[in-house]
Amino acid sequence: MDARAGAAPGGAIAPPATEIPLSADIAAVRETAVAVLRANDLGDITRPSPTLYPHQWLWDSCFIAIGLRHLDPARAAAELLSLLRGQWPGGMIPHVIFAETTDYYHAGPQRWRCDRVCTTAGGVQSTGVTQPPMIAEAAVRVGQAMSREDRADFYRRLAPGLVRFHEWLYRERDPDDTGLVTLVHSWESGMDNTPTWMEMTKPVAPRAVRALRRINGDDALDALRRDSKEVPPDERLTSADLFTLYRIVRELRRSRYDFRTIRSTFVPLVQDVAFNAILARANEHLETIAAEAGVRIPRWLSRSMRRTRAALNELCSDGVYYSRNFRTGELLRHHTIAGFLPLYAGVVPESQVDDMVDTLMSPRYWAQYGIASVPTDDPAFLPRCYWQGPVWVNMNWLIADGLDRYGRTEAAAAIRRNTLDVIVSSGSMYEYYSPLDGSGAGSNRFSWTAALLVDMLDNGARPTSRAQAAIPTTRTPA
Repeated sequence: MDARAGAAPGGAIAPPATEIPLSADIAAVRETAVAVLRANDLGDITRPSPTLYPHQWLWDSCFIAIGLRHLDPARAAAELLSLLRGQWPGGMIPHVIFAETTDYYHAGPQRWRCDRVCTTAGGVQSTGVTQPPMIAEAAVRVGQAMSREDRADFYRRLAPGLVRFHEWLYRERDPDDTGLVTLVHSWESGMDNTPTWMEMTKPVAPRAVRALRRINGDDALDALRRDSKEVPPDERLTSADLFTLYRIVRELRRSRYDFRTIRSTFVPLVQDVAFNAILARANEHLETIAAEAGVRIPRWLSRSMRRTRAALNELCSDGVYYSRNFRTGELLRHHTIAGFLPLYAGVVPESQVDDMVDTLMSPRYWAQYGIASVPTDDPAFLPRCYWQGPVWVNMNWLIADGLDRYGRTEAAAAIRRNTLDVIVSSGSMYEYYSPLDGSGAGSNRFSWTAALLVDMLDNGARPTSRAQAAIPTTRTPA
């Protein structure tokens, strides 16, 4: 494996740990994860889950590829290259590329009608918005598992489309040249119903939704939705919030997904801290990929990429990072897990890192099975409701990676160990987990949970013993 060593913020990825044999019970959990990935494999794409998410999601495929590289590097590369099928002429890579399936999905092609706006590179149908740009991170990880020759070929195939994607992000979504990309829908953030995004979307709820909610709460609206056939409604967005997001999609469609038009509508616009933190790290990886592929990054793009790192610190107030309202310039002062992603980006000043780690590992976030996506003492906290409290494996993976590069390796190891404990004690690959009792919630047989478990195990991370992992405990200090 041709890994690049390094531990400084913004530096290279640390090499994989020396291989440690798995115990029989942990090997069995890994086999369960591998079986989930195989069952969700549709050929050259992997669906996130067999029922609730039957298509291809952008950042899901990236996390999935990070795990698949340990099983089959060529298949992992194909997962990332398949995302280019959905690339729009202007460079956008959409957040969902629809598979050829009859499985029901509540926000399918009929809701977006993107075929009226453009034709994708591969002639596939897609949504009209994007998702966190994890492709470059995943590509570098996959490249580590390849021979030098195979990696160079993979990068040459991927780099032109990847550069165009980053160009689109800055050209279309940073029209004022601030260095921060603006999102037009909470689905672009990947964290659909965090308090930050719900603050921005609730005021634009359709009149009919507001009226029904006043009369019957969410009960009348629940009868109208079909996306909760697998997962209980109390583990998802409320019906009122979901129908509000549908209204925003309708307005985006009317605007033909053009930001210049969208900014003159009621659509909430957010400079999302997690999305931009992921972009900042992706920009560094893009430089590595482009250099090895022999692809030139335009000078204006390099300048914009550099500006993002500095601009992220404009989102910090009193040591806490927030998203920002694009229209008003006001910080959206909700504490969520998104505020820790600047650690992954490597933009947090060294003097602030330990305070952020202390907050991350305090009972507010790390109750028993951390890290909660919303603090446990927040009025919005719901331990099993989507992005309003549950533990998400991908968030833990990102934060631990950033802490390693800051040299906080003990904290990073504690996060990985705790993450593995949660998965092992549940016995299944759930979409997310309660931070209070470790119980699984959301969709089961979830691909990125399986993939990232494989990645952590194959890079040397280990849970505590199965007996210990099954008993809720307070966190172990890093």
